[in-house]
Amino acid sequence: MAATEFGLNHDLAVKRWSTSLAVEAEVNQYFRKFMGTGDDAMIKVLKDLNKGPGDKVTVGLRMKLTGDGVEGDNIIEGTSAEEALSYFADSLFIDQRRKGTKSKGKMSEQRVPYNLRAEGRNALSVWFGEDYDQQIMMALAGARGVDTTFHVPTSFTGRAQNTLTAPDSAHLVYGGDATAKNDVAAADIMEIALVERLVAKCETLDPMIMPFMINGEKKYVMLMHTYQAYSIRTAASTNDWIDIRKNTDGQKSLIYQNSLGEYAGVILHKHRNVIRFSDYGSGANLEAARALFLGAQSAMIAWGRGGTYGRYSWNEDKDDRGNALAITAGSIYGVKRSIFNSKTYGSIAVDTYAADPT
Repeated sequence: MAATEFGLNHDLAVKRWSTSLAVEAEVNQYFRKFMGTGDDAMIKVLKDLNKGPGDKVTVGLRMKLTGDGVEGDNIIEGTSAEEALSYFADSLFIDQRRKGTKSKGKMSEQRVPYNLRAEGRNALSVWFGEDYDQQIMMALAGARGVDTTFHVPTSFTGRAQNTLTAPDSAHLVYGGDATAKNDVAAADIMEIALVERLVAKCETLDPMIMPFMINGEKKYVMLMHTYQAYSIRTAASTNDWIDIRKNTDGQKSLIYQNSLGEYAGVILHKHRNVIRFSDYGSGANLEAARALFLGAQSAMIAWGRGGTYGRYSWNEDKDDRGNALAITAGSIYGVKRSIFNSKTYGSIAVDTYAADPT
């Protein structure tokens, strides 16, 4: 008896391509583990635009009360002890970002044993995963840098009206004894002592950089370029790194995933996309990288209506009178570093000399 069958690659077989694209893109993305809706997430997910129209989210920050109070029955009315609440605001914009792929035509498809719909989905999932990471890295650093592997040109200055903004002087430190970009020398590398400096600095800034809470303990993240990680590991003693690795044993938090270890309450990470420069030093010819010391709400991200993390549009067309398959995927979102009252909030940029050790 004959049975109707729809094969794996049948034209009528249903494929939820946007859903599977989201799953694979998430796997390919480094920063996903740092996102959350809670106030202690490194990258705060804003949901304001999920259920309605608009392309902008405004976030408020209430500052601490300052000054003296009154004692006993002394009159408080009309004195400086009555203080108005003070707020600063930051705004995040969203816009659509799309990427596509297209076949030459049916004859080209005939020549290879590939399902070009599946191949296109896989290629786009890798592209979007990488693109999210690059966009977040540039937003946190406030700079494009010189890495030629990024999707955007070196002239890139931001997207969706979220302009890349350099960190203010209070939230920018340099390696070694350097005090400015043109003061950086080859000796001003990433080292353990710099991590200690950053812990002291972050706890005394105003507003203070808030930590993550992991198992009831306060933690920060230090995200370095691969070259900076090489410097810190080769400069530290073997015993130092044994102790650093011990601190991560048995940790189940995703923030520890693929980390180098932990030192002074700072979880050490490395990534090749950390922003690099080529114009540091007195001769404007030294290589450098901008590591990131990160606390809670260092950045914010939002998606458009109906959107959550990984919500993608998926469109398939037949061009050239049905001969060529054209696939386009897109995501409506925006990301930026948190900035209140013209000051970076939740992070410190760390510029050091960083050259290819090979």
